[in-house]
Amino acid sequence: MTRELKVGVIGLGEVGRHQVNGVLAASGAKLFAVADFNAELVKATVEQTDARGYGTAEELIADPDVEAVVVCVPHKFHAGLCLKALEAGKHVFVEKPATVTAAECDILIAAADKAGKLFGASHNQLFYPPHRWLRDEIAAGRLSRPTILRLRLSIGGKLGGWRADPDLTGGGILFDAGFHRLYVARSIMGEVSAVSASLDTDNPRGVGEDVGIVTLEFRDGGRAVIEAGYHAPKGVFDDQIEAVTRDALIRVPGLEAHFEKFSDEPHLLKWSEGGWHSIEIAKAEWPDTVGIAVANFIDAVNGKSSLAVDGREARRIVEIAEAIYRSAVEGRRIEL
Repeated sequence: MTRELKVGVIGLGEVGRHQVNGVLAASGAKLFAVADFNAELVKATVEQTDARGYGTAEELIADPDVEAVVVCVPHKFHAGLCLKALEAGKHVFVEKPATVTAAECDILIAAADKAGKLFGASHNQLFYPPHRWLRDEIAAGRLSRPTILRLRLSIGGKLGGWRADPDLTGGGILFDAGFHRLYVARSIMGEVSAVSASLDTDNPRGVGEDVGIVTLEFRDGGRAVIEAGYHAPKGVFDDQIEAVTRDALIRVPGLEAHFEKFSDEPHLLKWSEGGWHSIEIAKAEWPDTVGIAVANFIDAVNGKSSLAVDGREARRIVEIAEAIYRSAVEGRRIEL
């Protein structure tokens, strides 16, 4: 019988519930414990899964039988809980962004190295088949390197609850839903060499930007332009990506656009030879990508694969986000 990794999930909100489902579906793992301050969520999850239930993250981390922890709480608390879990000898997987500062990430990387445990982040959109297809086609030379990568993010009003509080998110739209745009752009185009940004506030950490325009320059050439904002009609969730190349125009109507029922287009479109063509590709919706990301973490702990986003990779995206805020506040291009 194959041994199962005993996993605890901290935070049972929307993403936390998808992480729970991902652990349940993963090979080589057992959902062993869950924690949330909402007793009803804990009770319901325990009844459905037979996992141990805790009212606080600290209680779950203190459970000596838990071997790995998945952290799904507001961004502000990522660093503290991840550090406690690592120091308790657990492997740790945390929702994006791993931390709200690169300095916090440095502490977690050092703690993971000291403990000999894996520390990784859930950059789930890396596992969306259209994003992977575009990255792989460029890397293999089957598609010319884009001169421009356009990444849109228009949302019909601020996301509710804690996500509207810059103290909890670490900023505004770019440090929350917009964070996906950063790591997806880097995955497709490679290392970022410089950033330029314009926001609707000069205090993004304090009040949270509602609108941001960002240009990323890449070491190997080309640029990405991110247009992000909450000022769209109710019901809009537009996270479309377009890649402009010499031989084709590629359009990804959007992972979350499909999940939020904003788009019903094919998941991947290509303009070439005078018209649009749908490209057949594996199907995966947003919850599926969350599950694939946590399954990758479990496989990495079990020695079956490499970790897609380790602490150092997660830190790099946080560093880029910090540079974007510096660029907007200081009114200048920031080299990385």
